[in-house]
Amino acid sequence: MASSIKGPGMLWVTSRIASSSKDILDEETFMKWYDEDHITEIIATSGINDAFRYIDAEKDSPNVLKPFLAFYPMPDLAFTLGQEFKNIKVKSDILPGTRIIYDMADLDVLYYGLIRKTEARRNKGIKRQTAPYILVSAIKPANGTPDSQVTRFYDQQSAIVSEMPNYIRTLCFKLLYARTNAQSRALKGLPTTDEPAPEPPTWQAVYEFSAEPSSETKATLKDDRSEVLKKAKQNELHVYRLAKVHGGGKFFE
Repeated sequence: MASSIKGPGMLWVTSRIASSSKDILDEETFMKWYDEDHITEIIATSGINDAFRYIDAEKDSPNVLKPFLAFYPMPDLAFTLGQEFKNIKVKSDILPGTRIIYDMADLDVLYYGLIRKTEARRNKGIKRQTAPYILVSAIKPANGTPDSQVTRFYDQQSAIVSEMPNYIRTLCFKLLYARTNAQSRALKGLPTTDEPAPEPPTWQAVYEFSAEPSSETKATLKDDRSEVLKKAKQNELHVYRLAKVHGGGKFFE
C-alpha cells in the first residue's frame, strides 16, 4: 500500500452523521468541527496547505449516502504516511458524546492520485476563484479494463462537458488507496471492529463549474452509452456546491 501512495494527489473524504449520533450531533456542530478544528489543524501541517469543503447539491435525497465532502490536495501523498499526519487528532471538545469523530460520523477516506488536468477557462479581467460547483463523474471499470481505455473514456467525456455552459476545467484522478472507519480508527490507535474492505470508484473526473451544472449537462452524462460505462461495476454522478475554502485555496492551479 505505502509504495503506491506518493506523488501529487488528494485525500477525498465523504461523510455523514452516524445514525447512532443523530440525537446528539447536528449538522451545524459537525460542520463547526470541520471548519474550526479539524481542517484548521490539517492545513497547519507541513504537507497540506489547502482544503475545500463542499456539500452534495442533493443532500436530502435518500440516494445520497454521504453528502458532506472535504478534500485536501497536496504535492506528495507520501506525506500521509508520516508521523506528522498520523498525529492529527480525532478527539475534539466541539463534539458531543465521546468527542471522537469516528464515534460520531461515518467517513470514507480515499487517496486519489492526479492523472491529468486541463487549463482553466478564464474570463478576461476576472480573477480565477474556487469553483462554486463541481460535477464528479466516478466509475469502477470492469475487471481487466486497460487504463488506456479508461483515460480515453474520460478524454471523450471531458470534451463533451467542456462544451456545456459555465464549464471551467477538468481534473482526472485514479484511486491509490481507501480506508474504512475501522481502518481509520486503527490508524489512530483506537479500538476497532471488523469491516468489509471498501470498494469505492477507482477513477473519477472532477469538472469545475462557475454555476450549477444544468439538468441537460447531467442528463447527457447519464445517457452516455460508452462501452466503459456499460461494463463498469460502479458509475456515480454527483454535483457538489462550495461551502468553505481553507488555506490558500489552490487546487492544482
